[in-house]
Amino acid sequence: MPPTPKEAADAAVRMRQLLGRWQQSVDLHTRYLMLDDARYWHVQPWPAHERPVAWVVQLARQKVTELRRMLEERLNAGDTGFAAGLEHMVFLANLVGLQPAGRYIPLADPQNEQIEMLPPRLEPLPLSVPPDQPDTTHGLAATVIAEPAATTRRNAKAARAPAFNAETQQVIADAVRLIQWDRKWHELGELISRLPDRPTVGEVRRILRTHRARIEATAAEK
Repeated sequence: MPPTPKEAADAAVRMRQLLGRWQQSVDLHTRYLMLDDARYWHVQPWPAHERPVAWVVQLARQKVTELRRMLEERLNAGDTGFAAGLEHMVFLANLVGLQPAGRYIPLADPQNEQIEMLPPRLEPLPLSVPPDQPDTTHGLAATVIAEPAATTRRNAKAARAPAFNAETQQVIADAVRLIQWDRKWHELGELISRLPDRPTVGEVRRILRTHRARIEATAAEK
């Protein structure tokens, strides 16, 4: 049964947003190719994986660009089922697809980027960010470009860090202990969030980013 007009429009919005996130990710990975291993493994809270080599990243970037172009061409041609078909394929690939363990390009999120891991000459990149709501002017969501003030917004966010409360102290203590047990920085957020009565993984990672210098200095002293 073909999708209804609303189902087709919703699928198009979701696929544009997904492809936008993939484009952001491969753009970040392209920049990360210049990082040494010490910086790469700390620039994002990575899951376990093999670091992708340059040709794999470039191929992924090319394929995402081609797929975005194909999606727009089919939508403009009135093909109401193409986006829904792509969505089904993504779902099935995640559900039943097989990949060699660790050999994939993990999603890089600009919100999780550890800016201090970037070389001084490499500024945070204005990235293409998919919107939360459809663009009613065109009937479907469109990708927008983040304004160059991204760095200013991130600095302002850091300045609004919460008070050094009991929850923060507990996360810092957990992080210090795990580092002393030779756990990698990118593993800490998920490991700590699994402990009883700890904040969510997103909140733990925010605390870790805010207090990274204190955590590493304390771990080195003990």
